[in-house]
Amino acid sequence: MKIQIFSDSLALPRAIPQKVLYEETYPAMLSKNHVVAQYSKGAATIKDLLDQTDYYKMFEPNVVFIQSGIVDCAPRPFTLFEEHFFKLNLFTKGCKAILKRVTKPWLRNIRKVAWTPPKKFKELAATFKTVYPDIPVYAIGILPARDGYEKELKGITKRIDQYNQILKEVFAPRFIDTSDIPSEGIMSDHHHLTAIGHRFIYEKIVKALSEIE
Repeated sequence: MKIQIFSDSLALPRAIPQKVLYEETYPAMLSKNHVVAQYSKGAATIKDLLDQTDYYKMFEPNVVFIQSGIVDCAPRPFTLFEEHFFKLNLFTKGCKAILKRVTKPWLRNIRKVAWTPPKKFKELAATFKTVYPDIPVYAIGILPARDGYEKELKGITKRIDQYNQILKEVFAPRFIDTSDIPSEGIMSDHHHLTAIGHRFIYEKIVKALSEIE
């Protein structure tokens, strides 16, 4: 089977905060028995992934899996436009550094900016189904927020629930629930997959594939 994967950094190997080798990632495990085309980008929004479909649709997959959402929904102090502005030059970079130092978490807690607002997220998610109208398109749920994540990033639990609900609405019955992932499947940074987490996602995908076949 030809499998297309679009993801943010969750499907990639990592060196920190815990090590995951390429061979331990779920795309690599899937490639042992299937032909896999993977587009993964660190800090990618769902729009970043959608922008690549014009190229990757020529792979002509039998099934598509999307893992996206945490970058889009996480509460932030600055909009995506503001983030790009701060990267323009040394002066704007310095302005951001000063603002972050002075405001610390309270600006984030006040503004609670989502890089992709819910309405836009739903619209972009649905577009994947129009790009691939004749094949199954699955969405892998955003990993659940543990207590430590909520303490570190206030409001993240509510956001994850909200955006997962959007994914369920758009992709049902092809939404892959990750709420039962074991605690050891999530890294200490609260949102990346350990080798155990990659195995967990792999098994979920294998189950989905068996239903297609």
